[in-house]
Amino acid sequence: MLGTPGLSQSESKEGSEPKAGAESGKAGKPAAKKKVPKLKYIGVKPCGICHKSKKQGEQLAIWQKSRHAKAYKTLLTKEAKKVATELGLKKPPEQSPECLRCHATGWDVKKEERTKLLKPRFKVEDGVQCETCHGPGEKYKKLSVMKDRKLAVKNGMIFGDKKSCLKCHNKSAPSWNPERFTTKDGKKVGFDYETCWNLIKHPVPKKKPSEPEKPEGKEPQSADK
Repeated sequence: MLGTPGLSQSESKEGSEPKAGAESGKAGKPAAKKKVPKLKYIGVKPCGICHKSKKQGEQLAIWQKSRHAKAYKTLLTKEAKKVATELGLKKPPEQSPECLRCHATGWDVKKEERTKLLKPRFKVEDGVQCETCHGPGEKYKKLSVMKDRKLAVKNGMIFGDKKSCLKCHNKSAPSWNPERFTTKDGKKVGFDYETCWNLIKHPVPKKKPSEPEKPEGKEPQSADK
């Protein structure tokens, strides 16, 4: 059972908290940590409004064809249930935190907080989705924000890297095979970032010099119905 980690709410907060003791109101006393609000997950559908066109590189389709999109469904298979039994898990894989942490996003949001942290169209069953690697999109979803990388980051956008992948693609995974990939220099490894990134990369095609810029799609509605 292997995927990409779903961000926990402690890892998906807006901005960053100041380090304890970095600033102080009075001599010898560290400043109180700034309370950072938790952001809402909006779901694949709102993201797909702007990320499905050819102009955007058909990013939605790339995800839909990937194993990430099927990560949660993998937990419903006989093979997954067998692995869960062998590991001695008390619950089925689709209910076990040990499996869900790498096969879904938003699964750890408490029942009483779901309306606060999950928009209506967000589905845990969508598995390893857009916001798994890019963070909750509540504040960066607007086109006006997304066009400005720095502004998007300020509003919660995250850009995953090799370290993000290694949170799940490591030897603690039941399906780990230390010789699964072969690097360019011929070395056998369990995870090769370059090889795997080529399977899911979704760059925006470079615009031709003569091509005028046009608004792409519609901005997700705030109600997220």
